[in-house]
This record gives sequence, structure tokens and C-alpha cells, in this order.
Amino acid sequence: MVYIASWDEFVERSVQLFRADPHSSRYAMKYRHCDGKLVLKVTDNREVC
Repeated sequence: MVYIASWDEFVERSVQLFRADPHSSRYAMKYRHCDGKLVLKVTDNREVC
């Protein structure tokens, strides 16, 4: 798993992942109340952003 602190870097890698294979890319989102953080995950079953 890769944690990216920069929003711009996350967006760029997510777009690259989607453009490489749009049919197998998936997005997940959850809010961690204990940390007060929103966790976004983009995957194509080979790589995770």
C-alpha cells in the first residue's frame, strides 16, 4: 500500500491508473473517525494508489 501526502500526486497517479485500464479500475472511500481522516483508495488489482 502506498500513502501519498500530496493531493496533486494522488490525482495524477489515479488518472494514470484509470487511463491504463478503465475497465478494471476501482475506487473506495472511507472516513476514519478515530483519526479524523478521509481515506481514498484507487486500484486496478495490480497497483494501489
